[in-house]
Amino acid sequence: TVTFQVFWTSTATDTDGVSWALQGVAVSDNETIDVAYGTAVVVDDACQSAAEELYVAPESSAVTIASSGSIADGDLCYFRIFRDVSDSNDDAAEDARLIGVKLFYTTDAKNDA
Repeated sequence: TVTFQVFWTSTATDTDGVSWALQGVAVSDNETIDVAYGTAVVVDDACQSAAEELYVAPESSAVTIASSGSIADGDLCYFRIFRDVSDSNDDAAEDARLIGVKLFYTTDAKNDA
């Protein structure tokens, strides 16, 4: 699993809410990349009354990365991030602009070799 944090901005001056979602999938060598992503995890944040300011969402809960087989060292992970306008906390009518995403993960050794 991983967790994530979203850096974003708004085009309006208000305090409306925005919901961001992330999902992931891991693919091994010689496997199809046409596989289903894992369940999306949503994190909510809100504008803080001024347009074009940097907003930093709270860290998400754990995102489970899906796989067509067993996840292995060396797999390539694909991520899909989107604004979840169907979430009840997303009530902003204006555009929300994604600036960046920070991923948090744990390694299994000092050098992860």
